Amino acid sequence: MGDGAASHPAPRYNGEDRISALPNDLLGDIITRLPFMDAARTAAFASHWRQIWRSTPLVLRDADAHLSEATHVATVARALADHPGPFHTVSLFGCRAASLDLELPEWPRLLTTKRIENLCFHNKQTQLQTTLSPLPADILCCGSLQSLSLAFWKIPDDLLLAANAFPNLRKLGLVRNDMSDQYIHRLLVSSPILEYLGLVLNGKPERVHVCSQSLRCLFLGLSKVEEFTVVDTPLLERIMFFKPPYGGTDCVRFRIASAPKLRVIGYLEPRIHKLQIGGSIIKPDTMASPGTVVPGVEVLALKVNFGVFWEVKMLASFLRCFPNVGTLHIESVQPDPSVAAHEPTGEQHARFWKEASPVESLRLHIRSLFIHKFQGDQNEFEFLKYVALNARELRALLVVSPDKKIALALADEVNEMANKLDRPLFQPWTARGLLESPRVRNVLISAKVPFLGVRDPFRW
Repeated sequence: MGDGAASHPAPRYNGEDRISALPNDLLGDIITRLPFMDAARTAAFASHWRQIWRSTPLVLRDADAHLSEATHVATVARALADHPGPFHTVSLFGCRAASLDLELPEWPRLLTTKRIENLCFHNKQTQLQTTLSPLPADILCCGSLQSLSLAFWKIPDDLLLAANAFPNLRKLGLVRNDMSDQYIHRLLVSSPILEYLGLVLNGKPERVHVCSQSLRCLFLGLSKVEEFTVVDTPLLERIMFFKPPYGGTDCVRFRIASAPKLRVIGYLEPRIHKLQIGGSIIKPDTMASPGTVVPGVEVLALKVNFGVFWEVKMLASFLRCFPNVGTLHIESVQPDPSVAAHEPTGEQHARFWKEASPVESLRLHIRSLFIHKFQGDQNEFEFLKYVALNARELRALLVVSPDKKIALALADEVNEMANKLDRPLFQPWTARGLLESPRVRNVLISAKVPFLGVRDPFRW
């Protein structure tokens, strides 16, 4: 250390409380940002701090402290009993309703009086539980809520719900609840400004119909669901599928009846999603017609196993259904060797693409094509040859791989293949290799669903 630094020693702390002298607004902001246990401890400093604590909108997350369930429950009960509200956020993952009932029987009523803005209550399950706890009716009386996420509850059809129960609700997440399609509809009707809906369903209900005049983003994890229909959603812009953290990957009929502003959809999977547009079920030989297209979609994502010929034919049909796509993402699913042994050869794939009828989106609109998890298989290259020969507006073909060296090598192969093809009238483009960024793990859906703030939700 230099002489200059040594000549200016740091001032010693003399025990004076300087924080308490800060303006009350700033002290309240500090308390709001603290984990709840730490925020509650500030009330012990002095009566002045206790007054600030009681008047500050708090954030209660039981996951902030790594405690036993009993301590979690006691902490939540004490918070609801002692603090008058409002609460900015109440997020409960470590509590069971039965335990809260024993600690604080009036907890559902207290929730409704605390003017909560964001409520996330995932009723903790034990391995021995075979039935879900009934959702307290009081929770559906929180008119102050802006976001609500409920998981692992039994919500019966006769549970009271006011016609305009959620006048401020913009985000709703429903995760593996035992409830009917009719009650989901009632929740949507009771939320007149709802914009984001997240559904993680595991067989209950088996059929779902979504109808909302305000909904803009739909986030779906479907398992053991027979049919999901978007009925009347005039403002819906995005439909996002993800692999549910529970259950299998059974086939589900996904029907788009009316979504005139739909712009983004993915990931559609031929082996899982039986797509229906209006009254037409999309099949491998489906041709484009007014009744089989969704013209507004601009960003499309598909998962395809290029080793399964039926899925390749469905890829062509899906592309015909969305004629104005400008950005296309395709994730190449790892082929199953046992299945591939019985599939047509690469020559048959080449013949299929050579004889395939024109795909309007590829010919006239697609400017960016992302190939995720590209393996370099011959069947994948046959599709890329079709792209290279037909995509007149293509500007960038991006090969995305977790391994940078593989991505760059595959991009070079694609460029070499494209250069050998005769396409003099097309826009020049070059394939590039991209390193795949880590994916966000599939988690239980929370109130944070920021899709509308992302121009392209499938970008890496």
